[in-house]
Amino acid sequence: MRSAPKKYNTLYKKSHIERDMYLPRLDPKGVIQCSGCGAFHYRRHWTLTPPGGFSSQIHSHLVFCPACRKIQDRFPGGELTLRGVEAENRGEIVRILRNEESRAREKNPLERIMRMDAANGGWRVETTTEKLAQRLGRSVRKARGGKLQYKWGHNNKFARVVWCRDAAGQADRG
Repeated sequence: MRSAPKKYNTLYKKSHIERDMYLPRLDPKGVIQCSGCGAFHYRRHWTLTPPGGFSSQIHSHLVFCPACRKIQDRFPGGELTLRGVEAENRGEIVRILRNEESRAREKNPLERIMRMDAANGGWRVETTTEKLAQRLGRSVRKARGGKLQYKWGHNNKFARVVWCRDAAGQADRG
């Protein structure tokens, strides 16, 4: 007995795909340098090092990378909230965050810290990508201990990461 061939619906398309609106839909030709941060776009990737054989060309118009455009528009992709940070530890935590940002930026120059604000007895750190917010939270937890909570928005396009000191550390203060 011979089985009938499988039928596949080739007309199926996902009804609604959310993508980052700051990433270009079409790949621009050649090498482009960001006017804000100096990153290079070549073959659908942003890098900090110029590709081989690149000579500095003058563009007639300003071109900004997606991270610079997000910073200009104040459109964060992730948010890290630090609660229970004492005044004497603030310098160390800023160093931890900046070092982790520089390590992340070596891999992907679009991952940057947008802003650091003091808010409600803690800090609020806004990042250009949701992955950087997670990475910063993990590095603070690794260095200082404490608890970490992750909250994702719709389709994982926004991450809210909350770091709190341990309950034992807070009991010593009060």
